[in-house]
Amino acid sequence: MKVDMYLVEAAAKHAESLLAPLGDRWRHVQGVVEKACSVSRILEEKDRLYLVAAAYLHDIGYAPSLKKTGFHPLDGANDVLQAFGNKRLASLVAYHSEAQFEAELRGYDQALHEFPHERSAVRDALTYCDMTTSPTGSNISFEERIADILHRYGNEDIVAQALCQATPSLALDVERTQRMLRQHRLSHEVKPLPCDV
Repeated sequence: MKVDMYLVEAAAKHAESLLAPLGDRWRHVQGVVEKACSVSRILEEKDRLYLVAAAYLHDIGYAPSLKKTGFHPLDGANDVLQAFGNKRLASLVAYHSEAQFEAELRGYDQALHEFPHERSAVRDALTYCDMTTSPTGSNISFEERIADILHRYGNEDIVAQALCQATPSLALDVERTQRMLRQHRLSHEVKPLPCDV
C-alpha cells in the first residue's frame, strides 16, 4: 500500500472531527502530534508518515461515538481499521503506550491480538511522544507523566495498575527513542517544527 501525505491529512481531519469537542483530550493529541513531527526526523520517510498519522489517531477511541468496549486503544484501532483500512496504523493505535498491559487486566487481550503487535522505532517514538506530553498538550518528562496519570486515576484504578506493570516497558521505549535522537544529534527535548513530514 502506497503511503503518502493523504494518510496524515485524513488522520488529522478524522481526529479533529471526533476529538476537538473533548477539549483537553484534543489539546493532548495536538501536543503529541507536534512532538511527533519533530521526532519523526529520526525515521525513514514512510515511517514518518505513520508516526504522525498514529499520533493524530492514538486517542481516537475516547470519542463517545466510538466507545464499544470502553478501552480506548481497542475502540480506536477498530475505528482506524474501518475508516482507513490500514492494519499497520490500526496496530500502532491498538498497542500505543504498551496498551497490552491494560488490555490483559480488562480481559481484552484476545481482542487486541487481532492486531499485529509491531515492535519498531515507530512504535517506540509514538510511546515517547505520548508519554512526554501532558493531558493539556505541553512538554513534560516521562516521570512527570507517570506521576500525573497515577495521581489522576488513583492506585486502585485499573489504569494505574496497568501503568505500574507497564512502566518498565514504557521506560525502555522512551530510552530507545531518546538514544536515536542523540544518535541523530537531536536533543531529546526536541523543538517543535511545522509538520512537513
